[in-house]
Amino acid sequence: MLRDARSTLLSKMKKHSVCAEIGVWKGRFSKNILDAIKPKMLHLIDPYKYQPEFGPRLYGGKVAKSQEDMDEIFEATKKRFARFRNVTFHRDFSNKTSTQFEDAYFDWVYIDGNHAFEYVLEDLELYFPKVKSGGFLTGDDFSWSPSEKPGTRPVTRAVEFFLEKYGNHITSMEYIDDDQFILTKA
Repeated sequence: MLRDARSTLLSKMKKHSVCAEIGVWKGRFSKNILDAIKPKMLHLIDPYKYQPEFGPRLYGGKVAKSQEDMDEIFEATKKRFARFRNVTFHRDFSNKTSTQFEDAYFDWVYIDGNHAFEYVLEDLELYFPKVKSGGFLTGDDFSWSPSEKPGTRPVTRAVEFFLEKYGNHITSMEYIDDDQFILTKA
């Protein structure tokens, strides 16, 4: 079931747009994007790599216990979307995948990959040029904090740092239920 904040975010995105989701996991939100937006093209970006150094994360041992688990999740997710001609998978890290897209290619990008400060900031900085003027950089878990570092809010810190650096290129900033964020590119 779609969380209300995500539903609200999708209601603000343009129908039949070109979009990307960074951090796909099993594709639940990807399916919501397809149903709500009916995108011209949806790029799903995720390395599906087991990363035990991030133990309490889904891909680090909390759910997936090995690379084989991640491979199975990828294959099941890919199969789930096989009939959609407007869905393209990019099985790699988002920083490597960013070079595959021209500047001003996307109408919007949804960031929900690794939630550590440096990775969120990197996604914001790398995908910002890839978004069209008037398009959106959006993301999940704005106020999330890892269980091992309560109260640190790395996504919040990354978005705020990004706004300090690039705020003159952003026309609006919106938070939905302190969970989702939407930055509108000038």
